[in-house]
Amino acid sequence: MATTEFLEALKSASEVELTVKRAGKWTTRPVWFAVDGATVYLLPMYGANTKWYKYVSANPEIELSVRGKKVRAEAKPVSDTQKLADVIDRIRSKYGELERYYRKLDTAIGATI
Repeated sequence: MATTEFLEALKSASEVELTVKRAGKWTTRPVWFAVDGATVYLLPMYGANTKWYKYVSANPEIELSVRGKKVRAEAKPVSDTQKLADVIDRIRSKYGELERYYRKLDTAIGATI
């Protein structure tokens, strides 16, 4: 599937389905996201302590799915503090008050599709 089709499907979505590998098996969960160009950023609810973030750290291969469209990508941690602040701002502007739901805003991942 074309990247443009997936990015177009993201425009009207409130969550993306993130599939990660855990102990050799794939597991899926909904995650809030922000898009910058062809990169989808995901913010883990408990920061680096979030289980799916730990799984991605061990195996960066992920699948993103929205409205029947799927892409595989390699997830990369956002390590630059300015970029992390930008990602948090993007997600905050999309969803509102993050602190109500997120316990720790110390990391994010980006997946260029």
